[in-house]
Amino acid sequence: MDRSKIQAFIISDDQRLFSTPSKLENSERYLKYAKKPSHILSLLCWTDLLEDSEKSSSTKRIITRILPVLLLLFTVDIVVASLIPVNVDFFRTLLYLYSYFMSVPIWFAMRHRRKQLTAFLRLLHEIHRQTMTWKISLTLYGIFISPLIVAALNAISRYRPQIATQLAYGYAIDNLYAQLVLIFIKSVLYSAIYPMCPTIAAFSLCLFCQRICDQVRSLTLLIEKCSPKQFTVSFQSNILNQKRRIDDALFLLQKVFYLPSFLICAASFCSCCTLVAWILKRFDYSVELATMLTFFLYFFMCGVSLLACLWTAGGLPVELEEFNEEFHKKAQLRLLVN
Repeated sequence: MDRSKIQAFIISDDQRLFSTPSKLENSERYLKYAKKPSHILSLLCWTDLLEDSEKSSSTKRIITRILPVLLLLFTVDIVVASLIPVNVDFFRTLLYLYSYFMSVPIWFAMRHRRKQLTAFLRLLHEIHRQTMTWKISLTLYGIFISPLIVAALNAISRYRPQIATQLAYGYAIDNLYAQLVLIFIKSVLYSAIYPMCPTIAAFSLCLFCQRICDQVRSLTLLIEKCSPKQFTVSFQSNILNQKRRIDDALFLLQKVFYLPSFLICAASFCSCCTLVAWILKRFDYSVELATMLTFFLYFFMCGVSLLACLWTAGGLPVELEEFNEEFHKKAQLRLLVN
């Protein structure tokens, strides 16, 4: 299937799928893995990254409308709160804020390609239905609770008054409960923008790439187990037809994630450099435990996101090359047998 036909498939199939309410219920089949709900795909739907979002309930429609506004407002709030201190190092602060800036174009880039993402999920679901394993769910829950952990660590920090003053745009807050509420709420929101949002996007990319790798690997194993006599024209045609569908899914995945993956890697790299510089310059035994845990949590999430994107995306060409080699080798053996 050439690229023009893929584009026609996206447009025509989406129009047919989302045109009537009776078919709307079936349109959420890509949100299911063997009759179990997929939390990561439900999250994509709630954040307006799937075409089905506009056809959902009124609550989802309201959330999808206010989400970009809140994302921009909270990003501006982070910038204002970070630049208010008088003795701020502008270059260092700008490098710190760069990661938060990247969260906005990451979301808008994926939002712009949501039609392709919906078609990709549908095609991936038709190729192979996969269960939502407990490891995937546990990893996703860990990403979700990371803002709460950061907020709790900031709230118990001995620098709590200074943090509250900065978050209040320079106004001192003496009430303890007001400090705790302000720090907890804003820390959760800031951490949700970064690193949670880019980490979820990176996790989605790695999950989709791994599923495609598994399908290519299964085809390779199928060819390996096939004897040269059984490697007939019909068998080869069936394998190539499955491989064509995988190639179509890869093309759609590339269309969706080519820009977000670059932005995720750039933001994670800058964050890792900033955190490593802080560890080398300021780390000593006088730093309190809460501050160290906060920085190491950020470093872990940023580092894992960067390495996971590079490792998982790099595995695709390897699996495809192994498939091509095994297919050509088996085809040559078939000719020798004949």
